[in-house]
Amino acid sequence: MNLFDSCAHPSRIHGCLLEAPLHGVFIGEICLIERDLCQPEVIAKAQVVGFKEGQTILSLIGRAQGLTREVVIRPTGQPFVFEMGEHLAGKIYNAAGEEVGVLSNATASSEPLFTTLCRVDNPPVSVNLRRPVTTPLVTGVRAIDGLLTCGQGQRMGIFAAAGSGKTSLMSMIMNHAVADICVIALIGERGREVTEFIHELQTSPRAAQTILVYATSDSPAVERCNAALLATAMAEYFRDQGKDVLLFVDSMTRYARALRDVALAAGELPARRGYPASVFEQLPLLLERPGALQHGSITAFYTVLLESEEESDPIGDEIRSIIDGHIYLSAQLAGRGHYPAIDILHSISRVFSKVTTPQHRQDAAKTRDMLGRLAQIQLYLDLGEYQRGENTDNDHALDNRDVIEGFLQQAMEEPGEFSTTLNQLRELAN
Repeated sequence: MNLFDSCAHPSRIHGCLLEAPLHGVFIGEICLIERDLCQPEVIAKAQVVGFKEGQTILSLIGRAQGLTREVVIRPTGQPFVFEMGEHLAGKIYNAAGEEVGVLSNATASSEPLFTTLCRVDNPPVSVNLRRPVTTPLVTGVRAIDGLLTCGQGQRMGIFAAAGSGKTSLMSMIMNHAVADICVIALIGERGREVTEFIHELQTSPRAAQTILVYATSDSPAVERCNAALLATAMAEYFRDQGKDVLLFVDSMTRYARALRDVALAAGELPARRGYPASVFEQLPLLLERPGALQHGSITAFYTVLLESEEESDPIGDEIRSIIDGHIYLSAQLAGRGHYPAIDILHSISRVFSKVTTPQHRQDAAKTRDMLGRLAQIQLYLDLGEYQRGENTDNDHALDNRDVIEGFLQQAMEEPGEFSTTLNQLRELAN
């Protein structure tokens, strides 16, 4: 093939977007950017995101500073691929798949012995290869294990407005849950928060079994998208090795915004609340990838930022319709110092009945009933108009309010044993 048939100079550079008359490339293909025809030094990479009027649209993986009209864009013929292996555990990676640090000294010197080259945009596993979610996942959080019991292979959403403690809850689950490997993706977070989270992980007893992938808020949109894909691909690799994996993506809202930015830059028209239609096509392609196989599982927790607890959110609504349950965090509870600030009555686990015993379900139903009664009479309590003796069930719920709140509150460093949680729930119900 002639050099000039496969390479091209950019016809336009706008922010992190490039346009070039490339032919024979495909969506998602990685292209190398060389300094010029005389100096084939690779100075950057870009990813094909669309086509428009005979031009190929690429999104830079990195920054545009230093690029000129003389650079050469060379297709590789490959999508974004990454070398997977056991050496990934205990490491920190950026969205380009480059190792940038370690979480545990125990894995600092580990070298890749056997690696597998994997695409990061794998399709979801066929339903024929999945197994039903029937094994409970112990998170170590009493409110979840008792009333919102999760299962291995489930996909759970943590919905919260800013400042409600979603990152703290994610840390609790990560530290206390039963799993072989933990993969965390931080999407669009502040650099300060990423640094603080890394220091927290480095002191965690599970640091050697944890992998962190991040793309900070200043990263190009395509990198924020790739960080979520890369973390999910890492989780899939360890699941295929027969391990039970915990996957955390914080947050899906920022992932969706990155998809929106890429789609709008590629020329798509906005649809729902400014989001192009392709965003709602891409969300299930990522959310359907976790699950349980015959050997190995991925249990995923996705955080979703809510602009308001009252108004509908198209991204939140779409994610909630795809995943297997949702945990709502209440800003009102957080304001009272009630942590984790889980609003039990507005939260649900869709596999609860599949992973619990009849006795557990009965005890949880009675506790939920008491919580519902407390919510109904709260206004009367605030006004001082509640009259005891009119409803014995309401009186019983009120008598047990302090015990219920004590059960639902938990310190971050306090693990909740599953058997102890069930015994406490049994006492509450009786």
